[in-house]
Amino acid sequence: MLSRISSIKEEENLSGKRLSKDAREKQIQNAAKEIFLKKGFFNTTMDDVILCSGMSVGGVYHYYKNIYEIFYDIMSRGLDYGEERSLLKTGGKHTLETFVVYMLDKIFDNNEYKDLFTILLEGIARDQKLLEIYKKLNIKYIDILHRAFKDSDIPNDVLEDPFLIFFTHSLLMGYTSFGPLGGKEAFQKNRAIVKSMILLYLNESQGRKDK
Repeated sequence: MLSRISSIKEEENLSGKRLSKDAREKQIQNAAKEIFLKKGFFNTTMDDVILCSGMSVGGVYHYYKNIYEIFYDIMSRGLDYGEERSLLKTGGKHTLETFVVYMLDKIFDNNEYKDLFTILLEGIARDQKLLEIYKKLNIKYIDILHRAFKDSDIPNDVLEDPFLIFFTHSLLMGYTSFGPLGGKEAFQKNRAIVKSMILLYLNESQGRKDK
């Protein structure tokens, strides 16, 4: 942790200028992200973040009043990263098939934001503020889907399907949480089955609506 503080101060000294608001917020977020991944959300304090960031108490509190605000901004930034990464993989014109591939990439991708999202999912049942963060992120997520698939023939009710969202998040949490027990390997081995399950659900649900 001390090496992080030293590197931050050294970076400022070398640049010879004050960091922008966005750069400061990223500095705080990166420090908090490191601690969240090591200690978990509920064991992280603002004092931890202040120490790890290398900033003053007043400096950190100028941008964030509590760890919930920091956590939301980290997850919001992670959502932008994750959706862009997944959508780039699907490429070209979007169809129901590429939408499912996009969902699979969210489940099977390995990155630190997904680990943080798992922390969020595990915490929403015990913390109202984390539940509110999840709801806000979900609104942003659906908006991203609408913009990404606006030129496709995928119905809006598919993009907003609550069961599909909850199902995907459940698999995502299982993929990450059971990693130490070989869960990731088991999930990867059955990726084609997961894809078939999602396609089956979408075809069945759309078939019921067409009747």
